Amino acid sequence: MLIERGMTVQGTDGGLGTVAEVVADEGLDIFRGIVLAHGLFGLKQAFIPGERVIRVEQNIVYVSLLKTEAEQLPAPPVGGQIYEGKDLEP
Repeated sequence: MLIERGMTVQGTDGGLGTVAEVVADEGLDIFRGIVLAHGLFGLKQAFIPGERVIRVEQNIVYVSLLKTEAEQLPAPPVGGQIYEGKDLEP
């Protein structure tokens, strides 16, 4: 399933925000995770590792995180390889 910018990110206890970017290693075709846009106007960003992505259905990315856990996520990787619109299986 394709993960794209703007998709809703749903945690185990409710909505967390939207996908800001998809992080992957294109050379190895490995999905690394997503950058979550959250907070007021989506101005905060955090990195959700790929192993936390449960499934993707109808423009919603489901992740195994509580809202309180999402608030503690690290910032996105600096200099990481970010790809948009690539069909990468979570």
